Amino acid sequence: MPDHLSPLFDDLRRQALPRVQPPGADAARRTVHRRVTAQAAAAAVVVMAAGVTFGLIQRGEGDATVVPASSASGSAGPMISGWPVPEASGQLWRGLPNKVEIVDGLVPGADHVDVMGDFDQDIGMDTAAGRHRLRVGCSGPAPLPVTILLHDRIDQQHSLACADSGVVEEYEFTMAEAGSVRVIVGGGGQFDAYALKLTKI
Repeated sequence: MPDHLSPLFDDLRRQALPRVQPPGADAARRTVHRRVTAQAAAAAVVVMAAGVTFGLIQRGEGDATVVPASSASGSAGPMISGWPVPEASGQLWRGLPNKVEIVDGLVPGADHVDVMGDFDQDIGMDTAAGRHRLRVGCSGPAPLPVTILLHDRIDQQHSLACADSGVVEEYEFTMAEAGSVRVIVGGGGQFDAYALKLTKI
């Protein structure tokens, strides 16, 4: 039985082929550019990951103690001044296992106690006009950046040279009128435990 479709397909090919353009040099350049860009991006991700890993390893040097943040026993965890201490996002804590108790001892009656994770922590407090003192205690493996803002404007910036045994510093400032004091504790102090206490002088 003859194939009636073959002549129709032959006709279609004769009409369509002159109008079909091969990809050409421009399309080849675009393809090569796309592949090179993808390879460069993949290489950059690998280099960045290696750098972050190296930085974390360096930060933990000289500090062999590694304790999980959450207790496997299911207990409520450490308590400071009658309330539970937040965990650092389930990450490993580095430094002494009792560093939260160390900073609590350095800053009795602290307004805020926590352990640093990856990100900055912003602690806001309302306070009256007058002279004030901010006491900051720190225990851990990395320097702890501290920024004090009065009425949302930077007043002071410091870096505490934290140590496992604990370090405490005091900073004074004057509030011209009642308002907000914000203390931003920098994420560069990862794994540090810290405590803050604001008092009017």
